[in-house]
Amino acid sequence: MHLSTDMRRAYALAVRRRALTAEDVSAELGLGEPEAGRVVAGLVELRLLQQDSDGGLFAAVAPDSAQLRLLGPLVREISVMQEKADRIRADLGSLLPVYWDEAESAAGQIEVVRDLDVVLALIEEFSARAVTEVLTSQPGGGRPVEQLEDALVFARELLGRSVRMRTLYQHTAQFNQGTAAYVEHVTQLGGEVRTTANGFTRMLVFDRRVAVLALKGHPKGAVVLRNENVLDALVDAFERTWNGARPFPLSYSKGQIVHVSSEVKEAIMRLLVAGESDKKIAVRVGLSLRTCQRHIADLMQDLGARNRLHAGYLLHEQLAKGTTDGLD
Repeated sequence: MHLSTDMRRAYALAVRRRALTAEDVSAELGLGEPEAGRVVAGLVELRLLQQDSDGGLFAAVAPDSAQLRLLGPLVREISVMQEKADRIRADLGSLLPVYWDEAESAAGQIEVVRDLDVVLALIEEFSARAVTEVLTSQPGGGRPVEQLEDALVFARELLGRSVRMRTLYQHTAQFNQGTAAYVEHVTQLGGEVRTTANGFTRMLVFDRRVAVLALKGHPKGAVVLRNENVLDALVDAFERTWNGARPFPLSYSKGQIVHVSSEVKEAIMRLLVAGESDKKIAVRVGLSLRTCQRHIADLMQDLGARNRLHAGYLLHEQLAKGTTDGLD
């Protein structure tokens, strides 16, 4: 209950008089009888007033005594709940070694996790166990600020233990302010970050022993893989993309922006020739659907194409000849 101004005034009056009635509060403070009754009842509820055995007078109680009487049962209840929580935490925590030992010994295990809290707990555990290298690939045009803040804590912990960390982004992430700031911090700590125009899988790979991949259709879920053969294929795909990628620029020049734009445009062209939908192209190059459709419309206009099929044919011819300069 909130201690109002009238309640404070009534309490001060009770301290001065040592004992009073609701009628005294009404007369002295200029309050109506119903309001004076509510004020006195509030002070009684806070244990600041105590009624005598006859039920007529109310005596003031020291605030520290009132606090003990009011909060004592609550403090005891909190203590009991804390002890219960500690027991549960200890009991469940004792099973972690069993879980990880059994999970890691199960060759070829694929674990599907749909709960974001569980996914984050797994990533934290894998990160704490990493000793050599963590590979990260983050498709799209950059991550939300709250994710980047968590990622920076994650990176500091790993790099602080001399664990190598390599991260892949798409070119479009270069123009995301939050991502650029994150990359600047990480590279200063020793992390390596590159970008590419092509699409790739969202994943984290820890010491080439376990991988966490995005779960299709469940943005808050993940797939945990421990199969050696699958991990080798994932790492090989990462390395091939990494070798063809460029360092994330921490400053920008006109030439660099033109180059990035050209690579993104070429990736769009190749996906158009392959007959991919606008939505799939947008995802693969890390653009919003609207921005991607605008690029496609510009390309078709530059080509003089009547429709997408015609555009695909004309682009196929130009790509085969290695001449796409006229589309810049």
